[in-house]
This record gives sequence, C-alpha cells and structure tokens, in this order.
Amino acid sequence: MLLAVFSDSHGNSGPMLRAVRQYRPEHILFLGDGVSDAGAVAAAFPRIPLLILRGNCDWNAADCQESALLELEGVRIFAAHGHRHNVKMDLEGFCNSVCCAGASLGLYGHTHEARITRRDGVTLLNPGSIGSPYAPSCGLVRLHGGDFKCAIKRLERK
Repeated sequence: MLLAVFSDSHGNSGPMLRAVRQYRPEHILFLGDGVSDAGAVAAAFPRIPLLILRGNCDWNAADCQESALLELEGVRIFAAHGHRHNVKMDLEGFCNSVCCAGASLGLYGHTHEARITRRDGVTLLNPGSIGSPYAPSCGLVRLHGGDFKCAIKRLERK
C-alpha cells in the first residue's frame, strides 16, 4: 500500500492534486493547515481514503481531529500537525507521543521542512509544505506486512 502524506498547503491545493495524480496512492493523510484544500482532494478522488487532521491555521475546522492513531498494513502510525508538540523547538515531545502510542511511525508537519528522522526506535516523517511556492514536497510511505519505507518527494513548481 502506498500512503501519501501532505501538510501545510495554505490555500494551494494544486500541488496536492498533481501529486495524487502522479503517485496514485491508495491512502492519503493530510496533516493540517489547509483543511479546505484537502477537501478539494477528497472531491477529486472520492475513492481514495483520506484522513484530514487540523493544524494551527485551520480555525474553521473544529470537526477535524488534531491527531490520530491508525494502523495500516500492520504498521501503527501516530499523526499530528505538530504545533501542540512544539516541533519547531525540538522533536522530543512528538517522539514521546509516538512512543507512548505504541507506534513505530510518526507523521507531523508545521515546520514546512521536509525530513525523515530516526529516534528512540521510531521513524518520524515531516513531508514539508505541499503548498510552498518555492519547493513543494510530500511524503510517501510504502507499507507492506508490518514494515514500511519512507521517502520525501519534491514536486516541480507550476
């Protein structure tokens, strides 16, 4: 299964739509700051399961949760936008939440900096900002049989 991970579109749904067309994920996770943009993706691809989380800029999205714990293909995943975990300061609080949830993969956004980090026995993936006018990026997670492999993909600007 291929999971596409997006965050921080900030009013720019175009790159997300292009990435879904290009990579053809079987599942999508949006980590916040552009809930309405994720809604455009849901409308364009209604058959792809999409989980939308709320970020610090999603004031009108009270119906969306701020974090989620899910299991896909035998992999336990903790996901959150990251602002409540102070990810701009350090990853300690977020990593603790991932570990306490019993997850092996943590997905977060907020910093707009794409990166994959391994810490305390878990993998942390920040897909960066899909809405960036300079370097839009997303995360792809290949899941199979309880194992996973993460990648960051940079999209061409259009």
